[in-house]
Amino acid sequence: MKYLLIIIWGLAMNNLFIFVEGIDDKKFVNEVLANLFYKKSIIVIPITYQIKKNNDINKQIIRCAKSKECSYVFFSDLDSHSYPCITSRKNARVNEYNALNQDNILIVCEEIESWYLAGLDNHLDQFKDFDIGDNTEGITKEKLSEMIDKSSFENKVDFFAEVCKTYNLELAMKRNKSFKYFLSKFNLID
Repeated sequence: MKYLLIIIWGLAMNNLFIFVEGIDDKKFVNEVLANLFYKKSIIVIPITYQIKKNNDINKQIIRCAKSKECSYVFFSDLDSHSYPCITSRKNARVNEYNALNQDNILIVCEEIESWYLAGLDNHLDQFKDFDIGDNTEGITKEKLSEMIDKSSFENKVDFFAEVCKTYNLELAMKRNKSFKYFLSKFNLID
């Protein structure tokens, strides 16, 4: 099968490596984002960087940067309690992974959990226990855990699986600016 080459950030590509912090982030990429990219004939390959050595991640970034057949984006939580702005967070990531290009870093405000909740349709019966406001950017892992504990879901894994099955893209773009920015950056909004 041939894949249409798409121009993103000036690079021709048909594979996109998405570096993510943890397992929950990887699940979101596989269950929600991969389908959006597939419609654009781009294969998404998530790589969990927190469980690997920095040197190994740097080598993978260098391979991606040199390739004409792939590119990469590096997701990072904002973690505003430690970093006052997006630029300071990007600088910290470049200090950790010196092969990173700042233009390839995408800051998720506040954490990937905010993207999950952004697309949660609380009009559906399974999410009736969730009171989601108009803006999810301040949502943290801890806040989401509290919400799940008060809900009818057994655990976080079950919750994430259900959100991914019913993810509301339009709602997510309204509730989370960093998610909408990501989608527009990669021309995933129709």
